[in-house]
Amino acid sequence: MAKKMQYSKEEEKVLNFFFTNLDKPIFVTKNFHPEVWALMQARYSRSREGLRESFLSLLKEEPENFEKLKEEIKNLEGGIKSKHAIEKAIQFMEKWVLGYGHSSIAEGAVVGLGLEGISILATKKIEDNRLCSFIEKSTRYVSFDNSSVYIDEDLKNSEYYEEIKSLLDFLFEIYIELHEPVLEYVKKVAPCEEGVTKAAWERACAARRFDAIRYLLPTCTKTSLGWTVNARQLAHTISKLLSSPLKEMNMIGEMLKEETSKVLSSLLKYSDKKEYFIKTEKEMKELAKKIKIENENVENVVLVRSSENPDEMIISSILYRYKNEPFEKILEKVKIMSAKEKEEIFDSYLKNMSDFDWPMRELEHVQFTFDIVMDYGAFRDLQRHRICTQTNQIFTADLDYDIPKDIINAGCADRYKEAMERVKKLYYKIKDKYPLQAQYILSLGFKKRFLITMNLRELYYFIKLRTTPLAHESYRRIASKFYEIMKSKYPLLSKYIICNCSQEELGRLKSEEKTERAKKLL
Repeated sequence: MAKKMQYSKEEEKVLNFFFTNLDKPIFVTKNFHPEVWALMQARYSRSREGLRESFLSLLKEEPENFEKLKEEIKNLEGGIKSKHAIEKAIQFMEKWVLGYGHSSIAEGAVVGLGLEGISILATKKIEDNRLCSFIEKSTRYVSFDNSSVYIDEDLKNSEYYEEIKSLLDFLFEIYIELHEPVLEYVKKVAPCEEGVTKAAWERACAARRFDAIRYLLPTCTKTSLGWTVNARQLAHTISKLLSSPLKEMNMIGEMLKEETSKVLSSLLKYSDKKEYFIKTEKEMKELAKKIKIENENVENVVLVRSSENPDEMIISSILYRYKNEPFEKILEKVKIMSAKEKEEIFDSYLKNMSDFDWPMRELEHVQFTFDIVMDYGAFRDLQRHRICTQTNQIFTADLDYDIPKDIINAGCADRYKEAMERVKKLYYKIKDKYPLQAQYILSLGFKKRFLITMNLRELYYFIKLRTTPLAHESYRRIASKFYEIMKSKYPLLSKYIICNCSQEELGRLKSEEKTERAKKLL
């Protein structure tokens, strides 16, 4: 999976102090200050290096401090006393966590993990967890190539293996081929204006180029992921991975359990595959096959369900915070209020927000469920809204694919469509025999359905964040549609939602300029 690096003995001694291994693609960090771990995790987003190599490079930038660190590690007192204390702590944890079933204790044990050389498809399984923090290698800032793809074992042993290899080579050939023409087009329509830092402009242009050509990347592309998670959530994730019908997920689950048990030995003892997951998945698939539903084209974003009388619920919840009466009595009062009275309460509650404020928690008492059709690349971004309740369908080619405008305008549409049609043809050739494994060959430009339920507070956050000019065009359209629907159906509740509809040729430019100014202050 991950490329094996060569280190000197002194470097190994330092790295072994901070990581559970130096030669495997999955490892656990240790002895990290929380702020240092946050920094290192963030580096995954912008670097092709692995975390261990990146960390070592960072340390060696200050040779004098690096020498001091080596000496401190050498002089550390571990030995029998330390080992004895750890064993006693584990015995205590086993007594309370395993003997008494207080698994919530596991939430206090937080680890930082690096996962390298796993497929994009696998990251979506791992990130399907609420109480975690992730940063993944970005398709916007990092170029990919066919030297690093995961081919499922079943596909590798199938009669389609040679065709799959040929297809992946072709996809990356087109991906690389489109680098320059799309970048040239972007620079043509968004030239570097007077007063703009050229380095910032170059990065903004490159980001827009990558935003377009990422649609070609297959989900078997290997990537890296920084993951901060507590032991309770980790145990649940490991069980899900071990219970998956896909071999890559099983392998990741086994490696996660092996590595994290080195630092959380008592808390992960029962994180095994679950018959509940396995049997339910199998039986529900068979049951669903028997239920015939006529398929028809619908809008890409549909509000399918919302809380009953959400205006009254929100106004009542706001008043509840500042009154000392039962909710039902407050709701009765709100129901007979005029629209003007309700608006006055809502205004008083939200009008003082600044650009850096978010609504308080009373807006969480109503829910909205949207059914979305979007490209897989956009799904990767929107899935990160972990506070939402999310349900995914299997990734297929049935909903066809999107074509980015920049690829069309750069004159590359024919080559792009040639690649995507070739993907579609092979997908349908292998999907009947390998429906789950066939997901690996689909490019990020193919579309999928995604059911997401969020409260009003999250909607405020979601729409504001995902409609900024620096947002990707694909999910920006989705967030804008959310706003249109909410404004039409619930004008009062949407009154303070910020939806940025402005158009900028280089949405990343202001952010990159800010980075350049910050560099000068260092």
